[in-house]
Amino acid sequence: MARKGLAGLFLILPLAAVPALAAVCASASDKGKTQVGLSAPLASDMRGEVEVHILCGEDAAMAAARAATQRKTASSNGQAVLQCAKALQEKLDKEAETGQLGYLPPQLLDEGTSKERYRQLKTGGQYSRRAVEHGRKEEYAEAVADLLRALLRANLDATAWDKLMSTLQDFLKKAGKRREAAAKDGDLADLFDALDMEDDGKDNSDLDRAKLKRNYRELSVKYHPDKNPESAARFNRIRDAYEILSDPVKMVLYDTGGMELVKKYEKDGDAEIQRVDPHESTADISLADAYIGLEKEIYVNRRVVCRGCRLSPNLPRCRRCNRCPGEMQQRQVWMDQYHYRIEEFEVPSEDKCIQDQQKIKIQIEKGVMHGDRMQHPFLGSQTPKKIPGDILATVRIQKHPVFKRLGNDLMVDVHISLMEALLGFKRELVHLDGHIIHFGVERGDAILRPNSGLELEGEGMPLKEDPSSAGKLYIRFQIDFPESLPDGSAGALEAAFKNLPGQGSRPLRVDTSKASRSRSEL
Repeated sequence: MARKGLAGLFLILPLAAVPALAAVCASASDKGKTQVGLSAPLASDMRGEVEVHILCGEDAAMAAARAATQRKTASSNGQAVLQCAKALQEKLDKEAETGQLGYLPPQLLDEGTSKERYRQLKTGGQYSRRAVEHGRKEEYAEAVADLLRALLRANLDATAWDKLMSTLQDFLKKAGKRREAAAKDGDLADLFDALDMEDDGKDNSDLDRAKLKRNYRELSVKYHPDKNPESAARFNRIRDAYEILSDPVKMVLYDTGGMELVKKYEKDGDAEIQRVDPHESTADISLADAYIGLEKEIYVNRRVVCRGCRLSPNLPRCRRCNRCPGEMQQRQVWMDQYHYRIEEFEVPSEDKCIQDQQKIKIQIEKGVMHGDRMQHPFLGSQTPKKIPGDILATVRIQKHPVFKRLGNDLMVDVHISLMEALLGFKRELVHLDGHIIHFGVERGDAILRPNSGLELEGEGMPLKEDPSSAGKLYIRFQIDFPESLPDGSAGALEAAFKNLPGQGSRPLRVDTSKASRSRSEL
């Protein structure tokens, strides 16, 4: 900005009155962030009396205007804002005399930018006209600051004071309407402010839900109308903010479509609002997992909306995000004066999205079946102005080397020798959860035949509907016959078998004709 020829528009202070920058404002990064150590109270609309601090690069008017037009400390009372600015100015005047902090406001505002301008002007009319220019650009903090600078001048007549105050009041009102419009349009920062929380904008991770609930409880008690009748508006704001931030679906809808979309969801659910398609995933588990039950973690790649980036694209996290898929709409395209066709087109989205790997905890119930599907509502991919999709996890149970599942029952093959099949045996089986099953056949009780077995009640798979009950365990015996007989053992075996009923030699010839006649006689 050229400064030549503007001397008639501003006040020039002696250079000796401007000290060197104090250490507190030595860095360019201090501007607008670091407090210089001077503050004064302001009566805000929602939080009562708040303390307003002058930041590096600000004068008394800018500090008061900033506080009066931002959400947390907003004030619609022009008199209160002017009182705050006066108190801050008195402290700045004292600081100029003592130099205790070594801070004085800069003569140039936004120095080095296209908005560079002189802080101090000669007349109230110059301040007023510049304020109007700021107002046209909806730069309400700057507009209010210029009007406060005009009102802080000495020997201001009553007519000029009334006119400036009226204009100040009007800009404060416009700033409030803009905040209300932003809130209706889905400004999440307004909800965080209502609950005394801050979204630092660094990442897109989930909210601290424990802190969210704790703040809500404390603030709802503090500002409940039964205790503070004058704080009903603040209480309603706290309640509405919590209802949205505590519900992941409402938060996405509010962030991308504003309060109108949230109300539509509350009224009609998913009848009128489109849902994102579910995300299919798998959960591979062992048969032992299905028997015992467990909590399993799976990782799902999904698209999520970057929180708050539509209205605040300069947040740090928004730099890593890309534009979300646009909204598909239809339109008529005329081919001639009699014919047209319908075509779909994409309306670019103002929201930003990012691919995210989400860790999901799945509760595997006892007795779960292969192919069972577990639904996790609203944890899938997100699309602006749509209800988030679900995650559908399909259970896949791996084959077990010992146990075979038959519905709610289990079967296991146990190999026994020919001697054990004839004379009995004892065995121990380690079950899927590690407990030991003892079974066997006492000598003389029974002779086992191939594919015979035992049936044990309550040792199968737990029933999914009633995990305290279980199916059966079938133990099937596989008899291992010897591959050959040692020399000299055949005679002894033959003599032993001849003594067993029905184990002698069979007839040489099998007469099938006799078998046929006996069947025909029947």
